[in-house]
Amino acid sequence: MQKNRNHKKQNKMVKIGITLLTVLIAFQSYGQEKKWTLQECIDYGVAQSLTMERQLLNNKIDNAYLRDARLDLLPNISGSSSLEYSFGRSIGADNTYVDSRILANNYRVGANLNLFSGFTAINTLRYRKVSKLRGLQDSEKTANDIAVNIMQAFYDLAYAEGLIEISQEQLENARLQLKRMERQHELGIKPKSDLFDIQAQLAESEYNLIANQNKKATALVTLKQAMNYNPDEKLDIEVSSLSSNIPETHDLSIAEIYGKAKEDLPEVSAAEYAFRAARLNWYITKGQLFPSFGASGTLNTYYYDSQENSFHSQIKNNLGKSFGFSVSIPIFGGLSRHSTVSRSKYQMQDAEFAYQETLQSVYKEIELAVLDLKAAAQEYDMAIKKQNFSQLSYEANQKKYEQGLVTIIDLNTSDNNLRQAKLDVLKAKLTYGIKKRMVDFYRGAPLQAKIKY
Repeated sequence: MQKNRNHKKQNKMVKIGITLLTVLIAFQSYGQEKKWTLQECIDYGVAQSLTMERQLLNNKIDNAYLRDARLDLLPNISGSSSLEYSFGRSIGADNTYVDSRILANNYRVGANLNLFSGFTAINTLRYRKVSKLRGLQDSEKTANDIAVNIMQAFYDLAYAEGLIEISQEQLENARLQLKRMERQHELGIKPKSDLFDIQAQLAESEYNLIANQNKKATALVTLKQAMNYNPDEKLDIEVSSLSSNIPETHDLSIAEIYGKAKEDLPEVSAAEYAFRAARLNWYITKGQLFPSFGASGTLNTYYYDSQENSFHSQIKNNLGKSFGFSVSIPIFGGLSRHSTVSRSKYQMQDAEFAYQETLQSVYKEIELAVLDLKAAAQEYDMAIKKQNFSQLSYEANQKKYEQGLVTIIDLNTSDNNLRQAKLDVLKAKLTYGIKKRMVDFYRGAPLQAKIKY
């Protein structure tokens, strides 16, 4: 019986322990600060951007214009009604004066239909469709521009955090050397001048750490501004969300990437739609030089309460109908129409040149992006070799210094070279990451999530 009681007590204690452990883990998880990945920062920034909100608002305006262009193809229908009450003396049927009071109602329904006006209505509808498509592409380009700015700010912040990590490592190393030097100076092994040099090295490490912390603060503000993030709220980034792949040289075809970019990049599509819209606007202005034809029809009736017939019979018997055609020929209007046509033609040609310039600009951007990616991979390889040799040089000089074969200046120089080599590796790797992301973007990988229109 005693063993069973002990066994039950142990089981109860185990259950209590597991419960406490679960609660503790839950509180720890709750207390952990959220760290933002690069993609989360980009998606948040695009969603919160006021520039993006304005662009989406312009898209709604384009939709309203398109709806109006569709409705302009339908007939214009209008109706009217009037009520007239007259009273006073008038001459009756027996040629005598009589008092009269008359209530009259008039009703009219009319319709107008544009049969032909130089295809301006059709071309206006096509123009509005193209303008809407152009607006959607402008939205994509705006989102991509925001994403690029956020990505650059994110990498700058990651670089600043890397600088702090390297500075802290150097500061800790300088403190250890100072302690070792103080003991050696007390024992008379090293002169006081070496102690001063180590203290100066420590002060420089502290200065570098403070400077890099300030760089991080500036980079953090820049990232928050790019994201339109609340400046008073904390923002921590997940540096590990960046590409951890080792940079490598790439055999990329600029022509293939350019062919893909011509189909996918929104700025190319927007420039093409702008040219098509300008051409349609030219067609619209030319259509104003042609005669226009229209058709119209009306129905009208009236009712007098002085007549003996009922309201329904009067409305039916007094019903009038009309139908007709109209033509309008522009003869002379101060040549303003011809000037408008000329201006729209020049605007179309300018839009075509802008489209060609966009293609040239995209090709140059891709060419430079590919070259920068290859250069970043090569620079990373050289930086790694430099870091390895600098590490070996520092370790060798440290041993030589302990043996009295080199001065403290030589040791500090090798220490600074090692720190600079680590900075070069960090910079080269982050530069490779951002260049790789841009090349992948030109190859069709999106920078941000799908926009909801």
